[in-house]
Amino acid sequence: VRAEKYRRSLREFTKASWSTIENAIPFQNNWHIDAINDHLQAVVDGDIKRLIINIPPRHMKSLSTAVILPAWTWARDPSKKFLYSSYAASLSIRDSTKCRRLIESPWYQSHFPHVKLTSDQNTKGRFENSSGGHRIATSVGGAATGDGGDIVLIDDPASASDAQSSAMRTSVLEWWDQTMQTRLNDPKNSSFIIIAQRLHTNDLCGHILENELGSEWDHLMIPARYEVGHPTPMRSSLGFTDPRTKEGELLWPERFGEKELSTLERSLGSYASAGQLQQRPAPKG
Repeated sequence: VRAEKYRRSLREFTKASWSTIENAIPFQNNWHIDAINDHLQAVVDGDIKRLIINIPPRHMKSLSTAVILPAWTWARDPSKKFLYSSYAASLSIRDSTKCRRLIESPWYQSHFPHVKLTSDQNTKGRFENSSGGHRIATSVGGAATGDGGDIVLIDDPASASDAQSSAMRTSVLEWWDQTMQTRLNDPKNSSFIIIAQRLHTNDLCGHILENELGSEWDHLMIPARYEVGHPTPMRSSLGFTDPRTKEGELLWPERFGEKELSTLERSLGSYASAGQLQQRPAPKG
């Protein structure tokens, strides 16, 4: 009964698997985690084909998409193929390893024993299961792989420092336009997910959203402080809207209260805070 409950809901799977992933840190749920899970589940269900999530760092961005999502998806359909990229190969490998540990854990195997990793293709960067599904980790701008994915996910395509370089931004955009857009296994039914903090007006998210094809993307835009009249409003085919109503209202006060967020804002400065925290890569005014 528990296994079926977790299979049906990414929200429930996230809560139940948390102690296996991060046993030293208690799970603190928040509405933004539910919103991310609902949109990710809509991708797996085939209701969303293109999804951009812009959210501040340290808000369960990578854990939700790169660790929990493939493990949950395989509980439902172990034939699904994932292709992951991040700006650094080390980050892609880190999350790939966490995902593999979750799948091989006693908790996961007790609920979903049909998901078995193959012994001949089980490395930190790539592992497969006995039903033909795989999870491949690569890096932005790295050597192009001949493999594709049913779900192609990009987690932070550029670092905060690289995003300020015109040459690096151009490199990321060319990698996306010329390489990653060809990696869907089924152009009609496969999906793209990009999850990142905004770093520049012409970063990858800005490049897509300003393009005429950007209207085809769902855009889950969640700033650290609520901002009335944000220049990049949320666009969700699920009908989701930010539940906050007051200017400056915090996103996750149980984790990032006024004191913690104010300290971070002073440390980052107005320009970096505008992008990384507020998802508007140019300060007000």
